[in-house]
Amino acid sequence: MNQGIKSEELTKLEVKDVKLREGTIEIMGSRKSNGRVMELEAHQIMDMHRYVMEERNEILRIKDQETDQLFIGSSNLMKQLKNINPRVESIHQIRASVITKWLKVHNLRRVQYLAGHRYISSTESYQENDMEGLIEEVNQYHPLG
Repeated sequence: MNQGIKSEELTKLEVKDVKLREGTIEIMGSRKSNGRVMELEAHQIMDMHRYVMEERNEILRIKDQETDQLFIGSSNLMKQLKNINPRVESIHQIRASVITKWLKVHNLRRVQYLAGHRYISSTESYQENDMEGLIEEVNQYHPLG
């Protein structure tokens, strides 16, 4: 997702947290992170609508269960992602790349909100990670390197 949601936040999402008409998803805060409202991209709204209205109901029917949890049976998600792209190492790697991308287009406080970080220092640490990546690229491509 473009929302950089942590895996523990993903498992806590309920159907009521998705507002398809508004094109948003509400992420509840926890002891370690702040809550926030994230905008969905147009294609995500369509995919989420299909999932909530059709696929999720089919999964519930097959499993013969009732739950308000948005995603059911997402335990092998990483395995499926690795089959699609073997370079994916972890859900944390995906989140870090989303936050790094945000830092390139938003100010620090906006990224702090989007990431749900309680402290700005958590967000700033991703700037340092991005700087390390830039140094590696300079060393790799610089004509004197």
